[in-house]
Amino acid sequence: MKIIKHRGPRRPYQSPIAEKNELPCKKALLIGINYKTGKDSGNEQYELHTPHRDVHDMKDLLINHYGYDNADITTLLDDGKSSERQPTQSNIIREIKKLVQDAKPGDRFFFQYSGHVGQVENKNNSEEDGMDECLIPCDHTDEHDSRKIMDNELRRHLVDALPIGSSLVAVFDSCHSASLLDLDHFRCNRVYVPWISKGRRRSDSIWNRNVRRQAMTLSNLRSSRSVYQTKRVSRKVVKSKKTSIGRIADSNVDVHIKATRRLSIKSTFEKDDRWLDDTELSPIPRCDSPIAVWPCEGFCQPSDVELPHVISLGACKDDQVSWEDSEGASMTRALIEILKKDPHPSLKDLMTNVSHEVHKAALNLHRDVKTYKKNMKKWRRAVGPKAAVSVSDDMVLEMDNFQDPQLSSHKPLDMNARLSL
Repeated sequence: MKIIKHRGPRRPYQSPIAEKNELPCKKALLIGINYKTGKDSGNEQYELHTPHRDVHDMKDLLINHYGYDNADITTLLDDGKSSERQPTQSNIIREIKKLVQDAKPGDRFFFQYSGHVGQVENKNNSEEDGMDECLIPCDHTDEHDSRKIMDNELRRHLVDALPIGSSLVAVFDSCHSASLLDLDHFRCNRVYVPWISKGRRRSDSIWNRNVRRQAMTLSNLRSSRSVYQTKRVSRKVVKSKKTSIGRIADSNVDVHIKATRRLSIKSTFEKDDRWLDDTELSPIPRCDSPIAVWPCEGFCQPSDVELPHVISLGACKDDQVSWEDSEGASMTRALIEILKKDPHPSLKDLMTNVSHEVHKAALNLHRDVKTYKKNMKKWRRAVGPKAAVSVSDDMVLEMDNFQDPQLSSHKPLDMNARLSL
């Protein structure tokens, strides 16, 4: 008799490709705009020097320290090469949509933008500072050009498309970058730093804004280091202006607001024994506790609400500007060096270290500008006004203010949690 061994039911065959597609993915989109091509080429005050290098260095960091595959990292640079890889408005929107397309729980996404950011007036009171922020693509021309990417649009394509369980880390090395994704929480994510940024109000930059009609470039001076500063902000989107509050604060007049007198309930007695009657007095008016106008007051507690994990690291507050210098100091440079030493720091340590490095770079910037101004005074005295070369009156070198990196999030964060990319 032939004995046939019974075999159990076979497991259905599953191709390795199908199994691989089910694994969580890591994808990144890195954008760097130098603005050295197109309409603004040759405008040194508008050009940036480090965004391309920032993108290349960030790509190396993601591959070497976080396990990203080169094929899953898309870069957009205004290098004049492939038209499909130029950071125009249409290309940026297209690549953002591709980045989060078919996203599923467990997927991780990284987004970086190094370039100019502008501000336009907010019409619906949805912004605390009354301004909407927007990315300035390389094909943007002037304040009337619609080829800009508003923060609302950026959030709609990049954040709202994410499913619960996925995560996004965004880095914006630009001016006015704290709320570029319109995330609700940022005050509760701030860390202590042992300095105070004066900001625009009562800023010495206003007093130091001398019209240098006899100034010339430092390249004509004998100096060990050139002074170079570029703000990562568009000068075209909105002309500089102050709100009424800003004008009051900038003036050296103390504004005294007359307090409204609190009304007291006072009964008029016809007789001294009126208090013995059963007459009911008017109730004392009571007011409800004030209701928060904005979601984040600075004391939010970590929440278990089911939302995608989204954090955004901005180079400065919305009312501040971001600077780069001739030696490449920028927020991105500081971030990369910190993450090379510790790829998974706590969010608190990350923000503390980034803030200190950016502050250190600002101090160096201020020192170099003061040296520049001293050299200019010596040069004027030696050469005289006849040989002077005039410089644009709006060319102002920063020597007083700082930038404060900001961490915003979709929901309140545990700042002791580790960074995961």
